[in-house]
Amino acid sequence: MNTLKKYQSITVVFLLLIGIINYLDRSALSIANTSIQKDMAISPSQMGILLSAFSIAYAFAQLPMGMIIDRLGSKIALGASLMAWSVAQATFGMVNSFAGFMGLRVLLGIGEAPMFPSAAKALSEWFDANERGTPTGIVWSSTCLGPCLAPPLLTLFMVNFGWRGMFIITGLLGIVLALCWLTFYKSKARYLAELEAQGKPLPSEHKAQVQAANPQAAKGSYFAGWLDLFKHRSTWGAVLGFMGVIYMLWLHLTWLPGYFEREHGLNLYKTAWVVSLAYGFGAVGTIVAGRFCDLLVRRGMSILASRKFSVITGLVLAALFTLPLSFVTGLTGCIILLCLALFSINMASATAWMIVNTIVDSRRVASFGSIQNFGGYIAGSVAPIVTGFSIQYSGSFNTAFMISAIVALCSAVAYFLLLKAPIGNSQPAPETMTAVTE
Repeated sequence: MNTLKKYQSITVVFLLLIGIINYLDRSALSIANTSIQKDMAISPSQMGILLSAFSIAYAFAQLPMGMIIDRLGSKIALGASLMAWSVAQATFGMVNSFAGFMGLRVLLGIGEAPMFPSAAKALSEWFDANERGTPTGIVWSSTCLGPCLAPPLLTLFMVNFGWRGMFIITGLLGIVLALCWLTFYKSKARYLAELEAQGKPLPSEHKAQVQAANPQAAKGSYFAGWLDLFKHRSTWGAVLGFMGVIYMLWLHLTWLPGYFEREHGLNLYKTAWVVSLAYGFGAVGTIVAGRFCDLLVRRGMSILASRKFSVITGLVLAALFTLPLSFVTGLTGCIILLCLALFSINMASATAWMIVNTIVDSRRVASFGSIQNFGGYIAGSVAPIVTGFSIQYSGSFNTAFMISAIVALCSAVAYFLLLKAPIGNSQPAPETMTAVTE
């Protein structure tokens, strides 16, 4: 079974690369924010609405996507979505109107919706529950590596090819990666089934997973299982808690470059490197979260308790590092605080997705993850609008930072009070439905 480890590594690398492309694409508008505002005469409040168009579409697309992913499997769902959003990304370089941008941001949001529920499902299939922390942390480091690479890389594209060329290039990169994923990726169940078909012996613990590769093996109503999740207190704890995580993450993702340009007068190149540094700390935070949770489990803490402790710690620290930004004016001090805030909130974000593949069985991981993501991005869609209007009417980012810190603390309370126990497989009697596993 040495090749099992190889395929686990291939899965992690694929998901990491797709996650980086995901965040490069969604970061592109914020990187080109100032240039597009000048070229298209867009006000800060209009840009806030434009930035939020993605997250609103992304949020509402989550609800059906979870069932679709659980039904089709990660290979088909993620491959098709990556292809769709990459085509939308490339098309950004060809439009000339505010309405056109709005439409494409909506399409980008719908296309990207399956990414992280699909990743959580793939990891739940390939890794046992007590060893998912580290691979989850590595994959979710893409949510910071993408924004970390975005400023220097996208700025390089923009300087040499214009902001339109930047969108086209990033779209083409995604199309190539989608073709690679669809060609080479296979689920663990499919991999084990192929080994068995070749006459190779399988350990007894893997026998059950082979059944998942049989199209007639997995039957049941995916809608019933999805609907049942809303009856549980822990689901609402995850949804309300993730709202604070995404609110703060989306504020940074959409407005951080503009913050350094507006508040500290940095030019495009200096802003790019400062933002990259902050997201580098965020990437470290996701990996630390995975290692930290695995360490707590090895020392005797339950898997869910380790996740709960880590996500609450990350949210509280993010709030504590964000609040002083309303009072600190020096550039160095602000950079340090933002680096620490991004480290902490990304620690919370990675842990929230570890909760997803801890609290339900693998058959409903994508459904649960999509519900959590829906709640998070409802809050995330508000963050750029609140920030845009607060900048326009107050003239600074101080109020926006204070609001994000308060939201993060409220979310930590939601995790503490509501996230109590794993959710059993208690949906109504199954209906006949064929499952497809790729």
